[in-house]
Amino acid sequence: MSYDVSRRHYPLVQERTIDERLIIPRKGGIYRLCGSGFAGKTMRQYAEAWTAMALMNGQYVHWIDGACRFNPARILRCFPEALPEANYLLHNLFVGRGFTVHQFASLIQRITSELSITAAKLIVVDGPVVMHLDTQVKEREARTLLKRCMAKLTEVAEQNDIAVIVITAAKAYSKRHKALLDIVDKQCNQKLLGKRKRQGGVAKMWLVHQPSGSSGFREQWSEQETLQQTYSRILHQQLCSDQGQDINELILLD
Repeated sequence: MSYDVSRRHYPLVQERTIDERLIIPRKGGIYRLCGSGFAGKTMRQYAEAWTAMALMNGQYVHWIDGACRFNPARILRCFPEALPEANYLLHNLFVGRGFTVHQFASLIQRITSELSITAAKLIVVDGPVVMHLDTQVKEREARTLLKRCMAKLTEVAEQNDIAVIVITAAKAYSKRHKALLDIVDKQCNQKLLGKRKRQGGVAKMWLVHQPSGSSGFREQWSEQETLQQTYSRILHQQLCSDQGQDINELILLD
């Protein structure tokens, strides 16, 4: 006897959604967010949501803007509407922007002294590769400077037991770009890759996390989803599973 079992009776692997509780940054290392668009911009919202969560817990956050695109309004949209005087939380967010590769390197090297004052538990470096692609900077010099920056960030993360998030493109568009992305990747012990896939005519964000190996579509992905919705979903999932912990432990896991 034979049975004609159609594949439609089984859920497709690609239909599953990722458990976002498993992709929260852990302290003591560098977490790489890599996506599509300029310097991985499609994954920036995760860094923004985690920044908002840290600020809500009264923590200080350092944001080093290597992509020249920081917008505080995007952080504000992560806060719940009912949160009073959310603007004041931004006072605990310290933003540094380097317009040249050497200015960027200087910001990285100064972070140790700044942490001695703020005791921040989260650092976000948006677009660490961008300035190093400047054609006026020789390739060897660019690689040397980026290696120093990444080594410094690793040192800071380990010695201060904090989380460092870097945002980069997932794919290189040139040999030089690939060499720089490889330098970043070698220093990261956590990574979240996001790329858009079409399923049933709908664009969804497929996520792959390392080292957990967890993968799946982002829950309720849509082009119109706001940062606040992303934040609320992540926070809600964490609170449901870890009701006995404070928000600090939910954001940056040991």
